[in-house]
Amino acid sequence: MSVTPGLERDDVIENAARELAQHSQIILTLLNGLLVVTGVLLLAWSSLDWQPSIASVLSLVGLNLPTLANEYRQGLILLPFGLALGLSIIGIVRARRYRLRTREIVKEIEAAASDRAMRDALTGLRNRAGFKLRLDSAVEALGEDERLGILYIDLDKFKDVNDTFGHEMGDKLLLAVSNRLDEISQKNVDIARLGGDEFAMLVYHRPDANAICELGKAVSAGLGQPFLIAGTELSIGGSVGIVICPDDGTDPTLLVRRADIAMYRVKAGGRGQALRFDVSMEDELRRRKFLEGELRHAIARNQLEVYYQPFLSSDGETVVGVEGLLRWHHPEEGMISPGVFIPLAEESGLIVEIGDWAMRRALSEAREWSDIHVAVNVSPVQFRRPDLLPHFLGIIAEVGIEPRRVEIEITEGVLMEDAEAAIEIIKGFRNAGVHVALDDFGTGYASLSYLRRFPFDKLKVDQAFVRNLGPSNGSAAIIHSVVSLGRSLGMTVHAEGVETLEHHIFLRAAGCHHFQGFYFAKPMPYAACAEFIAKKRGFSSSSLAYRR
Repeated sequence: MSVTPGLERDDVIENAARELAQHSQIILTLLNGLLVVTGVLLLAWSSLDWQPSIASVLSLVGLNLPTLANEYRQGLILLPFGLALGLSIIGIVRARRYRLRTREIVKEIEAAASDRAMRDALTGLRNRAGFKLRLDSAVEALGEDERLGILYIDLDKFKDVNDTFGHEMGDKLLLAVSNRLDEISQKNVDIARLGGDEFAMLVYHRPDANAICELGKAVSAGLGQPFLIAGTELSIGGSVGIVICPDDGTDPTLLVRRADIAMYRVKAGGRGQALRFDVSMEDELRRRKFLEGELRHAIARNQLEVYYQPFLSSDGETVVGVEGLLRWHHPEEGMISPGVFIPLAEESGLIVEIGDWAMRRALSEAREWSDIHVAVNVSPVQFRRPDLLPHFLGIIAEVGIEPRRVEIEITEGVLMEDAEAAIEIIKGFRNAGVHVALDDFGTGYASLSYLRRFPFDKLKVDQAFVRNLGPSNGSAAIIHSVVSLGRSLGMTVHAEGVETLEHHIFLRAAGCHHFQGFYFAKPMPYAACAEFIAKKRGFSSSSLAYRR
């Protein structure tokens, strides 16, 4: 038997078994033929009356009838034909047994190959196809008073591990996750790896729906605990969507889709939790899909617009700059909140195209406002693109605005994805004269060590601290600390969410440099912002108007 290069060991064994089965069939056929020929010859030679009719048959195999007749009369022909008959019978019996055993081996190999096809090669857990088969059979076998739980699990921040430590570390983490899921679930649970960083669990024999939901919470909490892989502590997390059969449906395809919807809802709501499916989630998903489809055409349909919110110096009168804020005017839905469509744009990847459009529009419109800085927000999705720095600098040059008047705002989450790459990008912007601001400081992960490493020009205090200013909630102490920290590092400190005179007085006394909030001005369209700046400067807005 020849072995084809590239075949796995099990494939070679399987091919060998199939060839043996074919060979046994050939042997059996030959032995059967031999038995038939032997029987014919013995029958012919048992009576001389058959000789004339048998002569032609024997001549076909090169035998001489008179010679055979003479040997027959002498009793010499009986021995070889008797031996041939006996050997034929023994050979046939053994060949048939051999064929049956070979068939059993082939069936065993085929069963093993079928099971292997239903298993994930890395973890040994069931794969997506194996999970579907188990789900189908479990739903079909479910008793009237029984409950079957389906948990869909998506690992949070797994991509960060792969990007930071490599795929080998990612594979080790996936193995550790599968082991931890097994420890948490204990018995009466089937675990599957559906692919990538997605897992699923079938939960049997639980007393009620609450027990299944409690297991989902335990899974989420367990995945939130650190993993120690090759001496490195890794923190990820898990978002868990839960459905229960028959409460949430009895069709396996519907149950899977609803579990996925529940898991998606968890990820959209902050991750690291377990949530059971609710019918309202389907309505929400349909609306999100509708808005995503509409958003794809928003630029071409001229539905997007950049609003501007001025920020002022400590005197509360001098306009230092404006922040460009994207708005979406839908002809049927009206004004759609950025809190709704920006996450949609990020998840769908549309934020790259929309972000480029918004940056061009904001820089073009603000270009005519001399000495006014214009701040634009950069999404983490945009920040990941490898050509971000030359691309953005190209837009600035294309528009013709001075780089020193441009501020790029990024959030703390960007720093955590790839710190070294982020440092190089920030340095590149600053070397080109562009200012870089850290937005929403105090709500994420940035620490003093990060602020020392990253060369920011501005630190923006998150508006939540400003709005919650009070004598007993600690916000005032936090603001004092942030302002002191920023000033000590040579950064401009910018306060957002200034809504009252009291806020302004407190923040100015604390040492903030720039102020932004409804107390001074709400976000407004281009023309209204031009009028606002003109009034603050004390002359007509016509000199500031951008001629489009």
